[in-house]
Amino acid sequence: MKRLVAVLALLLCFWFAGHAQELRFGFQASPTFTWLDSDDKFINSSGSNLGLKLGIRGEYFFAEKYAFFAGLGFGFNQGGTLLHDVGGIFWPDSDLSDEDLRDLSRAEDVKLKYSIRYVEVPFGLKLVTNEILRDFRFFFEVPITLGVRGPARGDILGTGAAMLNSEDEDIKKDVNVFNASWGLGLGAEYNIRGSSKGDTNLLLGISYNQGFLDVTNDKGAEKIFRDENDMIFDREDEDSVGTIRGITIMVGVMF
Repeated sequence: MKRLVAVLALLLCFWFAGHAQELRFGFQASPTFTWLDSDDKFINSSGSNLGLKLGIRGEYFFAEKYAFFAGLGFGFNQGGTLLHDVGGIFWPDSDLSDEDLRDLSRAEDVKLKYSIRYVEVPFGLKLVTNEILRDFRFFFEVPITLGVRGPARGDILGTGAAMLNSEDEDIKKDVNVFNASWGLGLGAEYNIRGSSKGDTNLLLGISYNQGFLDVTNDKGAEKIFRDENDMIFDREDEDSVGTIRGITIMVGVMF
């Protein structure tokens, strides 16, 4: 992963260096609220994560009001909580702290919380208005973000016949390596030293992001159905698609 980050950083630097006249650089420290959605009727979203995105960003203005942007950063504590209505075998490949946690077939309403760190490469198009208020301009952007998974931790909470509670499990092996999302964002820029080109601008905005790759690696996972006598009457592969959605409060500065 370190090699990948280094290569991406060098490519961005070389590309931007060739277009220095139309360039702006900056950084962001943006809070995020993320949650997980599933396409399985027995699995529901049940909680969000408060996270943070840190990174650098470059903008290349190929026209007066239009820019291509790209960056490199980290997304911390991305993910959310999924509520499994049916017990089963979850996170089968992870190195869990207790072997009993591998079989949740007697639990009900199992909550699995995902806390994932990503190395991220965002890029996209940005539209900036003329000054509307003194030293203010507004912007609209369409970002695409590619992510490579770093550490991933998980919490387990089950009720019913099996009371389970475990925190901070290493679930990296049950989270897919790559993630990707698209989004829509809008906000405002404030020029803190006047409106001349090249001055420092503060950025504040909001964006919605929708993942389109499956985050959860369900290979070997199962849903196990039991009757009122606690006897197994059916079992199915747990092959759901779990995607991350999120809202980012964009906070940054451009030079």
